[in-house]
Amino acid sequence: MSTDVVAPAPVGAGVLPEKGTVDGPADLRAVARERGAVAALTALGGLLPVAALPGECVLLPDDVPPPGGWARVGEVASDVGTLRAWRAPRAAVAPGSAAPAAGEPGPAAPATDGGAAARAADAAWRVGVAWVRTGLCERLTDRAVERLRGRTVGGTATVNLPPVRLVLADAALAHLEAQALLGGVAAGDAAAGSPDRGPAVSGTSLARVTAVLDRSSRAVHNLFGASGYVDGDAARLARTIDLLGHASGTLPGRDTETPHGREGQDA
Repeated sequence: MSTDVVAPAPVGAGVLPEKGTVDGPADLRAVARERGAVAALTALGGLLPVAALPGECVLLPDDVPPPGGWARVGEVASDVGTLRAWRAPRAAVAPGSAAPAAGEPGPAAPATDGGAAARAADAAWRVGVAWVRTGLCERLTDRAVERLRGRTVGGTATVNLPPVRLVLADAALAHLEAQALLGGVAAGDAAAGSPDRGPAVSGTSLARVTAVLDRSSRAVHNLFGASGYVDGDAARLARTIDLLGHASGTLPGRDTETPHGREGQDA
């Protein structure tokens, strides 16, 4: 009888939404797990206007244009395509205003008061990215399990060694904790906390999600051994997870130290 383990499958995994039917965070997570960062961030861009506070960065696929006036500062090779890094100008720009040369504009933000609207849009985008990162961490875990099933140590499949099983179990718990902290809040409802827009995700919770996903992805990345540090799919996926956390994992204006900054304001 086989004792092979399978990749941890958190609640709701395995049901990939049909193309064009992404409605909320569970769908973003499933797209990230099955199709990768480019498809998931494209789906997020279809749900929300791209947003960041002045001076902050986001990673976007080519099909999702940044707001007008943003500066391109680099690019990141993911396992399934390239993402561009964009920095918001120091002067506030209304989210949802596409750059003229960037192609078709994304969805427009609601017309609300400047500073509060910018903070709400930024917080909602960050929560959406957290759901994408959760799916990407699951994707990395899937790849690790697939690789280790084909390797043996002393006649035992590497994936079944107790230390490896412990890392995979910890990863599954991290993915579930991230989902619990995000609370099932739809990406577009993350910022408000009002009865008609759903409960808020606090800045502390968002930073905690970032921290648990950081630990999970780095531990799983180590399961690839030296091959995980070659410029291949595993390394690119792990680097994408890490950089998305650096760009969107915590809110500005923090009080408590975290791996990517400090915790603070509510999202």
